[in-house]
Amino acid sequence: MKLISTLTLAVGLAAGATTLAGCVHNPGDTADLKQHSGPVHIQSNDGKSPSDLTEGRHIVPIRLLQNTGYVSLEDVSKATGFHGAWIRGGAYGVGDYDPAWVFKTGQSTVSIAGSNWRMPASAIKTDGQMFVPVGALQKLFGDVTVFAIEKDDIAFFPKPTPNETGVTGKSLDFADAKPIKPAKPALAEAANAGTNGGSDDAVIAFAKKYLGIVYEFGTEPYSKSGTFDCSSFTQHVFHRFGVSLPRVARRQAESGKYVSRDNLQEGDLLFFYVPGRFKSNKTVGHVGIYMGDGNMIHASPKPKNGVQVTPINKPYWKDTFLYAKRYPLNG
Repeated sequence: MKLISTLTLAVGLAAGATTLAGCVHNPGDTADLKQHSGPVHIQSNDGKSPSDLTEGRHIVPIRLLQNTGYVSLEDVSKATGFHGAWIRGGAYGVGDYDPAWVFKTGQSTVSIAGSNWRMPASAIKTDGQMFVPVGALQKLFGDVTVFAIEKDDIAFFPKPTPNETGVTGKSLDFADAKPIKPAKPALAEAANAGTNGGSDDAVIAFAKKYLGIVYEFGTEPYSKSGTFDCSSFTQHVFHRFGVSLPRVARRQAESGKYVSRDNLQEGDLLFFYVPGRFKSNKTVGHVGIYMGDGNMIHASPKPKNGVQVTPINKPYWKDTFLYAKRYPLNG
């Protein structure tokens, strides 16, 4: 089994640190896998198997369906650390806190962050699972995870951890563009209890009306479902103030004006990646609304389930923060 390509992880990694990606041994319809995108470099590894080059891989079996190599999206989700689940309308969603990828049984067209792309073969539902062609994996997940395709399985490889690359992980606190009233003790708990903690800004006041509304991955609009995931919540709130946001966090991150983490205002959107040993740390996986005083309101399954207020000047949020965006809001 000849390894034909490697993927170099760029931002934040030590010089020369490389991992494996997009390697093909023609399991069914895999012709398109040679069309790599992103920071992928083709190089020879003297015919060595991935198992000889990298430890800690996660194996996903390839299954032959309709004379074509297929993999289970449930298996891929488990391997990469994404969440995979059947969502309303009978589709299958994969993502972090919202479905960035949406697949429909019997259809070759897949929605990737709101944009449609055609796979080389249709998605197949069998044994209660959704399967997609191996030939689609590079386009679907090649920019967010690291893997090698062999004859009978796919090996997902862990990305280097901060300890392995010498990255300190230290980052700046979140701060307001202008001073507002001093933070109160247990602000998040007070807000979740329905008291008037934090800013009285109109967008925040409106968002807080939904505190406690249940989180549901891949939910339909609130008017139909009565639930939110992270991006449907921000979409619903911003619609009230004249801003039409796309459905998923990755697409929402494409618009708006960049602002720094120490120059934030109430109503700014905060974008984060969701850590995973087998995932990229550059892909948006979660979005929330900045409230001021170092707090965010967002729809999340944890630490509580539902719309909640979370203090973000903590290592997890500081380290996973990607950027903030500001949008012109109407009253």
